[in-house]
Amino acid sequence: MRHGLTRCLAALLLCLTFPSLASASVARVMGLNTPAEYVKGDYTGMYTFLSQVNRTGNLVWIEAGSSERGFGDQGVGAVLPNLFEGRTGVWSFNLRAEHPGLGQAWSRNLLGPSFNSNDRDFAGGGEAFDILWGHKLGSGNLGLRLHRTFQSTDDGTNTTEGSGTYSRNIMGYGVGYDFQLNPTNQVEMVVQYQQRTYESSPTDLSDDGSALLVVGRVMRTCANATVIPLVKYYAIDHSSLVSNVEVVDKSSGWQVGLASNWTLGAGDLFILGGQVASDKREDAADEQITRTYYPNVFAAIETHVNPWLTFRAGAHAAAFHSIKEEAGTTEATYKQADFSFNLGTSVKMGSLTFDAVLEPAFLQNPFAQLSGGSSAFYSNNYYKFRAAGGSPFSVAFPQVSATYTW
Repeated sequence: MRHGLTRCLAALLLCLTFPSLASASVARVMGLNTPAEYVKGDYTGMYTFLSQVNRTGNLVWIEAGSSERGFGDQGVGAVLPNLFEGRTGVWSFNLRAEHPGLGQAWSRNLLGPSFNSNDRDFAGGGEAFDILWGHKLGSGNLGLRLHRTFQSTDDGTNTTEGSGTYSRNIMGYGVGYDFQLNPTNQVEMVVQYQQRTYESSPTDLSDDGSALLVVGRVMRTCANATVIPLVKYYAIDHSSLVSNVEVVDKSSGWQVGLASNWTLGAGDLFILGGQVASDKREDAADEQITRTYYPNVFAAIETHVNPWLTFRAGAHAAAFHSIKEEAGTTEATYKQADFSFNLGTSVKMGSLTFDAVLEPAFLQNPFAQLSGGSSAFYSNNYYKFRAAGGSPFSVAFPQVSATYTW
């Protein structure tokens, strides 16, 4: 135990001795605690706004999560603008242990407005492939996406396609386009569609659902800020057929938001924004849960402490968070505040940048967190980790990403 703690402390001190700059990654967005759609220039946004792949540049990303602890999956991906000397457009290849959520960069991202929300896309399953392609088209940029999750078993008696209602075989398609409306306004639009299937024989169970995502935003540049108005809609059908009887299970949601990315000082970043949002879940028992946020406000700061260290923090707050539960003629409404808070840091070693989410209690007592104390990060994201099978034991760096650029 003592040797393990010594090694952890040594690794931490080693990180703090190398220069660091702000980078783009899943861990960075989690540290900012801000939806990726509202963060300017972060590569994770290209999984929603597909045409952004054209502007990402040369990049290799690495996700070093710990899925068995509920802190995320593992994966490696690349964006290659110069493949075939750029004659065939920009290509991005992504390999992950788990299929990402709809329009998301990884499997644990959420469709709802709050990081604390339990409204996540139950995509499930291992990813077979995820390919993005971008090319200049007219005065704008075109982005296309093709991705697949697949699992099939046949032991001569039982046959399954997929591994359950919330872990289906997925074939996904997407198209995105952006164009310069005028010198200060860039418009970006995307539509993504997925076909999700699960079949089990001879149990006569089949799931043939779909998922749809439609998002549009404007990137308006003014002085030292980029203002981002955004509209988003999604619908996911998890319904299934059992002996030809439909079992209803549907999710849908919308949001209208506005955020501003301010450049402060010598490249520091401050984000302030808000969303009016609603999402709904319907099931076979004629029950539905509707949540509304009027509004959900978020703020984040990212600062270069010095040339070799970056620090970030972000928070969500929904003072008017309403949860309405309906079951037949019974109806109940709960109103409550919804708050979440995250910290993050970055370390740069040559062309390789490490981003990490920090356990919030790390600043108060890093030694306790490194030795495995209780986890405030787990408590703040209870539903998320419960759904993912997470553990309440502390991890000083719940999510770590690395990006290599050249």
